[in-house]
Amino acid sequence: MSDEQAIQTIEDCARQSHAGTMNFATVIERLTAVGVESYHVDYRGGMATYYRASGQAHAVAMPFTEPPIAGAFAVEGVREAVRGAQEGVVHYPEFVRRTRAAGCVGYDVWIAGRHVVYHGRRGERHVEWFPGAAAPSREPVEVVKQVYSAFGRRDLAAAVALFAPDVQIDQSSELPWGGHYEGHEGAHEFFARLTRRLDSTLVFERFIDAGEHVVAIARTQGAERAHGRRYDVPVAHVWQVRDGKVARVLFCIDNPTMLAALP
Repeated sequence: MSDEQAIQTIEDCARQSHAGTMNFATVIERLTAVGVESYHVDYRGGMATYYRASGQAHAVAMPFTEPPIAGAFAVEGVREAVRGAQEGVVHYPEFVRRTRAAGCVGYDVWIAGRHVVYHGRRGERHVEWFPGAAAPSREPVEVVKQVYSAFGRRDLAAAVALFAPDVQIDQSSELPWGGHYEGHEGAHEFFARLTRRLDSTLVFERFIDAGEHVVAIARTQGAERAHGRRYDVPVAHVWQVRDGKVARVLFCIDNPTMLAALP
């Protein structure tokens, strides 16, 4: 196939996709046939750039205007748009609207790698794998660090997305937010109770890699919200990661020191 024919195919895929008359699977099939191995869609720049294995790139203007891109990156909103597209109930124009409303500024489609990476305004990333493509297992330490990174930017949805559906969370019941919690609903309840009482930051000393278990040694520093009392308390968090997801976590803290800071 000539370069001119390849470019014509790329532009036809872009045009029909943008109009909602060609689904994602067909786009991928046709782009693969002309040697496209990846492409980048930039909502802010209004451009889609296609990269061929030959080293050539071709850019196509794609006017994206509505709605304004939200400031916060909502992983669940992106995920719902992807699921709708995969089920055939969300066509591309609606997909663009939904992902922009979820704070997505664009995405990279890695055809050879069989996945798509969605990007937020502050460098947030969310990966979705092609239907039928198996996501590679992630090292437990990396999974735990990604959870902490999500917490650090106050993105609870992204953190909980790294938890198994039946995750178990434990912390001493001596603490007001302590107890045993299960599942994503339990995770949301635990962190809601915790953040209502504390405004905290973790300062890490080290991570201990023990296979599927990871121990994070750190200090939690901040203030309790009711009276602004400051605290600096040592903690040890014991994580269990299976198949790239958090299966269980035990949050250990110096109880007497923490309780002394609470009203």
